[in-house]
Amino acid sequence: MKALHHGLDRLNGWLVARRPQAPVASTRADLDDLARRAPGELHGAPHRASPIFTPADGARTGTDRFVFRSAAPSGDPNNDRVHGIRWRAGEDRSDTAVIMLHGGFATGFTAERLFAPPFLAAGIDVIALALPWHMERAASASAYSGQYLLSGDIPRLVRGFAQAAQDAAALADALREDGYRRVFAGGISLGGNIAAQVACLAELDAIYMVIPAVDPYVTIWQSPIGAGIVRAARTAGYPDATVGQAMRLITPHLLGPPRTQAARMLIVHGAHDLLCPPGPISTLAEEWGIGDVRCLAAGHRSFGLHILKVRRLLAEATRHCPPIGDLTS
Repeated sequence: MKALHHGLDRLNGWLVARRPQAPVASTRADLDDLARRAPGELHGAPHRASPIFTPADGARTGTDRFVFRSAAPSGDPNNDRVHGIRWRAGEDRSDTAVIMLHGGFATGFTAERLFAPPFLAAGIDVIALALPWHMERAASASAYSGQYLLSGDIPRLVRGFAQAAQDAAALADALREDGYRRVFAGGISLGGNIAAQVACLAELDAIYMVIPAVDPYVTIWQSPIGAGIVRAARTAGYPDATVGQAMRLITPHLLGPPRTQAARMLIVHGAHDLLCPPGPISTLAEEWGIGDVRCLAAGHRSFGLHILKVRRLLAEATRHCPPIGDLTS
């Protein structure tokens, strides 16, 4: 079975590597500037988020769309207009929300919609957020969703990951100001990396990471999915060692102690995952003291076989998590 899981991950990597690469606009000087910075320097104080929610298909559907200006603008008008969707657990807004962060190259919120039912049944609003350079945030010249984020333009990639974390943290703060008593965040794959970064930027009621790419250098430079990115980066004159230094800025366990309590974090990952392997996940768990780590017999692509089980696990953990403000210590 291990060979099957690995085979699916290698096939996925081969297919991704065949896609056309986005042009590299950043320079070697841009990369060197990032490589000289210390982890945490890229995550400055973000702008406040002021999301505007509007009914998507009429109030009876319980579905709202929202937009807000990015908390860490990139300068691209499409990318800096953050958008997403909210599924309400009832006719009115709940007092609890979970922000869901999607995986790389997502063209919509299909996976998040699949995760949503147990949360909604537990009275928890589900908010899916589009990450930088994905969906409507894609550059006008994009050939596909996520092309301009996960590309050989490493400075744009690093800044895009950081922008995603700041957008999600700013949204979490805005939801609290809007009356949500409990705010959670969870992400899958790319979104798992972003959720871990958010843990360093904001104190949330809980953070969930599913097959998370918590070491982007390993996920991109040392796994099948990154072959096309690596070729493009090397062609652009980016040395591997300098890329590794720059990617330290978006490697969560290097960003310092998290603001969200480790006891309020849960990691679920695959034992046979070639794209987001167990080693870096164990490193993060050890560095932060995360005790709730579930390892399933799956690879990255075959993890979908466990989705129904995992969504129940996450929703149940969320339902029983007390608000931070209710704790006395």
